[in-house]
Amino acid sequence: MRLLLTLLAAPAFAFSPDVQHVQPRGGQRGTEMEIRFHGERLQGPQEILFHQTGIEVLGLTGQDDGKQVVAKLRIAPDAPLGEHDLRLRTAGGVSYLRSLWIGQLPTTAEAEPNNSFEAPQKIELNTTVEGVSQNEDEDFYSVILKKGQPLAVEVEAMRLGRTFFDAYVAILGPDRFELAACDDATLLRNDAFATITAPEDGEYRVVVREAAYQGSDASQYRLHIGTFPRPAGVFPSGARLGETIDFTFTDGLTRQVAIPETASGLFPVFAERDGLSSPSPNWIFVSPLAYAHESEPNQAPKQATPLPEIPCAAQGVLAGESDIDWFRFAAKKGENLDIRLRGRELRSPIDSVVSLRNSNNKQLAANDDQGSPDSFIQWTCPDDGDYLLSVRDKLGRTGPEFTYRLEIERRGPSISASLPVTERDNSQARKMITIPRGNRYATVVNINRSNLGCDAVFEAGSLPEGVTMTVPPIPRSLNNFPVIFHATPEAPVAGGWHPFTIRATGENLPQVSGPLRETVHHIEINNQGTYHSTESDKIAVAVTEEAPFTVTLDAPAVPLTQRGSLKLAAHVQRQGDFMAPVTLSMVWNPPGIGSPANLKIEEGQNDAGYEINANPDAPVADWQVCVLATADTPKGPVMVATDFVPLRVVDPWVTASIDLSATEQGRDVPVICKLKHHREFAGKATAELVGLPHGTSTGPLEFDQDTAELTFPITVAEDAAVGKHSGLFLRIEVPENGSTVLHQTGHGGTLRIDKPAPAVAETKAPEPQPEQPAEKPLSRLEQLRAQAH
Repeated sequence: MRLLLTLLAAPAFAFSPDVQHVQPRGGQRGTEMEIRFHGERLQGPQEILFHQTGIEVLGLTGQDDGKQVVAKLRIAPDAPLGEHDLRLRTAGGVSYLRSLWIGQLPTTAEAEPNNSFEAPQKIELNTTVEGVSQNEDEDFYSVILKKGQPLAVEVEAMRLGRTFFDAYVAILGPDRFELAACDDATLLRNDAFATITAPEDGEYRVVVREAAYQGSDASQYRLHIGTFPRPAGVFPSGARLGETIDFTFTDGLTRQVAIPETASGLFPVFAERDGLSSPSPNWIFVSPLAYAHESEPNQAPKQATPLPEIPCAAQGVLAGESDIDWFRFAAKKGENLDIRLRGRELRSPIDSVVSLRNSNNKQLAANDDQGSPDSFIQWTCPDDGDYLLSVRDKLGRTGPEFTYRLEIERRGPSISASLPVTERDNSQARKMITIPRGNRYATVVNINRSNLGCDAVFEAGSLPEGVTMTVPPIPRSLNNFPVIFHATPEAPVAGGWHPFTIRATGENLPQVSGPLRETVHHIEINNQGTYHSTESDKIAVAVTEEAPFTVTLDAPAVPLTQRGSLKLAAHVQRQGDFMAPVTLSMVWNPPGIGSPANLKIEEGQNDAGYEINANPDAPVADWQVCVLATADTPKGPVMVATDFVPLRVVDPWVTASIDLSATEQGRDVPVICKLKHHREFAGKATAELVGLPHGTSTGPLEFDQDTAELTFPITVAEDAAVGKHSGLFLRIEVPENGSTVLHQTGHGGTLRIDKPAPAVAETKAPEPQPEQPAEKPLSRLEQLRAQAH
């Protein structure tokens, strides 16, 4: 009875929580609000893992059916504006990454019907509307403006990350004429904004719709309508750590911003007017580089703006008609330089072309796009001297928003890591680490080395209580490697965001390290690409409730030979009445090693042999391998891993070559195989000739380490397949350590089978003929008479 009461009191949970969407999509700074997570297997909610600061969870309640979780939030008055990444953590796992958007304006909901100019939804200025754009739907909103009053609208649609929703916005005057419209704004990528100054007093309409009128229930949007500033660009486009900079926006506003000492890379700058901020930022780039701003006029090589000593940066804007900006820098012979322009990366519309020239204006290198719309040149300086760089837009476009940052740095070593994409068009799969109590989880980590050949060490900055991490040695030959996480049976069910670092190791190497950075694509469409992504330098790691099974892998008793195969013995240990099928997959294959994509252990079964094989050129080395097991349990899908087992790849004991053999249908033939021994073995090995064509057969042969040649007697049937059969090889099992080492050798052996030659018919001797009497010769007179006739 006590056990029953304990079970009844235990909180319900499900593995692999699936949050499909969050509603509403955002809230206002300095307020409390309620949001709902909708999805499957959401039982046992424990916390929301927010990646950014500024949001406090006051309460979290789940429904018994696991389809909804209600959270009460408090948003701080100074919470960062914009996208806040989050994951819902339950007792059974961590959800995919979703988002909540924080704004400065009060939020109201769309109220239908509002799909005509004559019957818009009336709203107050400086309001955020949350709505849905249905198929062939147009949503109209109206506000009252005074002449000269600014109006800005900005929509968050694709950025909400729920579905492909290409939003279009327009501002219509009281006379129904379109004053401003936008489909895609470079600053917002696939979202839109529009601004006007009211030409007269009156009621103005804002319309939002899907650009091709192809909305749906999932086409949610947040539409900001108000008098806030919405500049398209900002200058300068970069800053140094700790600086205080006066920024000028394209709408004429200025703002002084102090750059934190901890800032790095992309940094947001918000325009402000009358206490209101732009809904989303303009972007600059922060680094330690000294920089110079372009100094006009600099449209010709002789007018080039001088740059500081390398490494350095230049910041400019293509503002004038057909503007081209020139810069001068000094470089030394042999310097390996990276010349990089940041434009589209900073949400500038520039499609840059960068040209590198010597002091005589001879072009040395040029680049338009290098893996992105921005330009990048790798260059080795040929001689000491001054060199020139020019920047232009490929189509000759210019304007105050065509800002850029040009950087020149010495090429140095770098190293970083990431998690691999495991499913097509689903970059979120396996991008979180969840370990059941008393169990293991495994993943693969990719390494990106640049100008560096090195061994590496992978380290966790922190881990949940009760969790340890095991990483095999990472030699310089590897571009990825496996990692196992283990949770003790007593580990608390908990989780959080955790950083990881990869570090170069080896003698005479610079001290180089980098983070594990992860990119999640919220919207990705096959053959089209990605439409909204977020990056993070931390990974969600959590301990979950116990899984109903564990899986183990036996250490192989023998090594794997090049061109050989080996079966890894895997075992499932089931708890309680769990009998469901379990699917196994290799977490990681060492170089030159292949394996099936997965292996299924059927319902109620516990053991399986997972066969792996080695290529002829598989490196001779010692590795650590493990297997991941996936099962659909009554509480949802769950993954666990085996521990590492050692795998040794070695040269073969014996290799073989197979002589060409030829025969006819119905005529037996020997196939001779020559053996070459590379190491000793005790006892008898067994050889089997594999790949024989239809209608032929032979048996296995035994041999020892002194055998130099094997002869297989091939039985050839009357209907044996005719032709040249070149798929023969030997399958050899060599005894070792109480087991056998499987070899496959002699590939390309050939057996030719012809049709029998046709039988030759016997020729009957002709019967003797009686002799004919000799003719009497003609006289001369008889010959003359014969000629006359």
